[in-house]
Amino acid sequence: MKKYSYLLCLSFLFALTSCLNSNLDDLPEFEENEITGVQRVEYRYVSDEISQASQQNIVKYVTLTNKATIDKDARHVGIEVTVPAAGAAFPDAEHAKCSTKEIAVMVSLSTAARLTPVGDAPKLGVPGDWSKANKYVVTAANGDTAEWTIEITKFTK
Repeated sequence: MKKYSYLLCLSFLFALTSCLNSNLDDLPEFEENEITGVQRVEYRYVSDEISQASQQNIVKYVTLTNKATIDKDARHVGIEVTVPAAGAAFPDAEHAKCSTKEIAVMVSLSTAARLTPVGDAPKLGVPGDWSKANKYVVTAANGDTAEWTIEITKFTK
């Protein structure tokens, strides 16, 4: 029995190894470090509705219409935002609070790129202060970096 256990362990070790050590193609390292689009701009608020599962207030979001202008040479993204009218899905009280100081912005990046806020710029996807231009560093997969500016150029309620 001991002999079979030894052979089984040895077979298992060989199964986990590979004979292929050379002539492997390198995967491409993406060089692009660009912001390619604005996916979404939204306003979030805590509603009076209670979740049956957690017994907590439900966080709701309202998608704000946006039109983005991307200048790749200047590395600048300008976003024109339009807030929808108040109504059943967007209560008057929350509509009144909606401003550039409490919205979330989400963008698309080049393949395999990463984005890092500079200074006090808000993290993307998290509500933050967009009353001013914010700077971000976009890092390509190969390590090349570029500093981008994202700003709300027009906010219409």
